[in-house]
Amino acid sequence: MAYRVVADHIRTLSFAIADGASPGNEGREYVLRRILRHAVRYGSEVLKAPEGFFSKLVKIVVEVMGDVFPELKQHEVRIRDVIAAEEASFGKTLVKGIEKFKKAAQDVQGRILSGQDAFILWDTYGFPLDLTQLMAEERGLIVDVEGFNNAMDEAREKSRSARNKQAGGAIVMDADATSALHRKGVSTTDDSFKFIWFQDHESVIKAIYTGSEFVESVSAGDDVGIVLESTSFYAEQGGQIFDTGSLDGSFGSFQVCNVQIFGGFVLHIGSLSGMTGKFSVGAKVTCKVDYDRRRLIAPNHTCTHMLNFALREVLGDHVDQKGSIVLPEKLRFDFSHDPNRDGAINADHLRKIESIVNEQIKAELDVYSKEATLAEAKRINGLRAVFGEVYPDPVRVVAIGRKVEELLANPENREWSSISSELCGGTHITNTREAKAFALLSEEGIAKGVRRITAVTTESALKAMELGDLLLQEVDDASKMEVNLLEKKVASLKTSVDSASIPAAKKADIRAKIAQLQNQLKKAQKKIAEQNMQKAVTIAIELAELAAKEGKTFCISRIDVGLD
Repeated sequence: MAYRVVADHIRTLSFAIADGASPGNEGREYVLRRILRHAVRYGSEVLKAPEGFFSKLVKIVVEVMGDVFPELKQHEVRIRDVIAAEEASFGKTLVKGIEKFKKAAQDVQGRILSGQDAFILWDTYGFPLDLTQLMAEERGLIVDVEGFNNAMDEAREKSRSARNKQAGGAIVMDADATSALHRKGVSTTDDSFKFIWFQDHESVIKAIYTGSEFVESVSAGDDVGIVLESTSFYAEQGGQIFDTGSLDGSFGSFQVCNVQIFGGFVLHIGSLSGMTGKFSVGAKVTCKVDYDRRRLIAPNHTCTHMLNFALREVLGDHVDQKGSIVLPEKLRFDFSHDPNRDGAINADHLRKIESIVNEQIKAELDVYSKEATLAEAKRINGLRAVFGEVYPDPVRVVAIGRKVEELLANPENREWSSISSELCGGTHITNTREAKAFALLSEEGIAKGVRRITAVTTESALKAMELGDLLLQEVDDASKMEVNLLEKKVASLKTSVDSASIPAAKKADIRAKIAQLQNQLKKAQKKIAEQNMQKAVTIAIELAELAAKEGKTFCISRIDVGLD
C-alpha cells in the first residue's frame, strides 16, 4: 500500500505543479502540501526511503507519462525543484515529529489521542491533522478533533492578544481620534529630534489617550498613550522597530514600551511606574530614549540597505524590496525573486552577497543623510525605494560612502548605481565599521516570487562566524577518525549543524563535507563487511576440512561475521 500511496501522490503533485499550482498554506495549495507530506512520511517511515527520495521520483513520472503529457517534460525542472524545496522543509521536522507522535501514542490511556498533542504536531512539526489521524488509525487510535480545534482557537486568540499587546493593546488612534486632536488645536508631533542621539529631550504632554477617549489626567497603573509636542523617540515605521525608554517628570517616570505614529501624531504607549502618581495634559517631560537598545537596531538597519544593494549586484536589477523588519537582535529582508524565472539562489550567491556587505563594513564608509524634495531624490541614479510606498515630500535620502549633496548635484551620474542610496526615515549608524560584521543566516521562499533573508550584525555576526569555523574544523577532524567512531560522530555533527546559527553559505559547505564523510563511512563499512565475509568463508572451509579429516559427514559451527 505504501508504494501505491507514494506513486499516486507523486503523480498528483507533478501534474498539479505542471499546471501552475504550488504547495502552500491556504486553499488548494495546502491540499498539495498535505499530499506531499503524506507521501514523504510514508516513504520515510514505512518504506525506509532515504532523505530526499520523493523529488527524485519526478524523473520517473516524466519518463513514463511525458510523451502523452508534454507539459510534464516542459516543466520537469520546476516540478522537481518545488517538490525538493517542500520535501527539505518538512524533512527538518519529520523525524522529531514522528518521535513526538510515538511518545504521545504510548501515553494514551484508552483510544483517544488528545487534540492538544495533534495541535502540537501541526503547529510545531508541520503535520496536517489528517496525517496525524492516519498515523493514529494505524495504531488503532482516534484523534480528538474537537480538542484540536479548541487548541487551534486558543492559539489564534493568544496570537491576536500578542499582536495587540505589541501594538499597544487597544491603544490605536483611528481617524476620528486624530480628527479630534486637530479640532482641539493640537499640532502633529515634531519628531525630527529622533535623529539626535545620546541627548535627553524636553517636551510637553499635549494629549492623553486611553484607547477610547482623550482624558486630562491619568493615574499610575493605567496603560495609556501620550502625545507630545515634540519627541526624540522613533515611532515604528518603514520596517524599523520602535524605541523604548521613559518620559520623566515631576510626577515620576512613565515607562514607554511602544511608540506608534497615527496621522502624524506620535503616540508613546506605556504606563506610570510605581503604585502611586498622576500626570496631566500640560505637564513637562524629559524624553529618555534607551540608546543602548537603539545602538543594536541601527547597525541592522544600515546593513539592510547594504544587503539591498548587494542583492541587486549579485542577482540582478529585477530585485525589489517587498518588506523588512529591523529588530535589536536581527534583520529580515523580503525581496522579489522567482527561482523558476530568475534562477535558483545557491550557496555561492549567498557567499557573494554576504561578502559585499562585509567589504563595505571593512571599508569604513561614512553614512550620510539629508532631506530633499521627492522629485529631486527620485532623479538619483540607482536610488532604491519600496515599490508602492507613499513617501513624504520632502523626503530623507540615506547614502553610504558618498554625501547626499554630491548625488543631488549630479543625479544622473552612473557612478551612483555602484553605491547604496535609499529613501529612508530610519535611524542609522554613522560609519559602516560600527556594524563590525554581517552574517547571512538563512534564505528561503515565503510566497510565490518572494524570498526572505535573515541576518545578524555586530557581536551576533562575529559569534555566528566563529561557530561556523569551529564546526567546519570539527568536520575536518572527523575525517581522520576510525570507522567505528565515525558513524556516531557524523550523526552528531549533522544535528549540530542543522540547529546552528551560522552563515548559510558556510552551513552549505559543512553539509557538503558531511555528505562526503557519509560516503567515506559507507565505503569503509562495505569494505569491512566484505573482509568479514571473506574471513568467515575461510574459517568455514577450515572447519569443514577438519571435520572431513575426522571422518564426519557434516559439522555445525558458529562463525562471527561481524555486524552483517
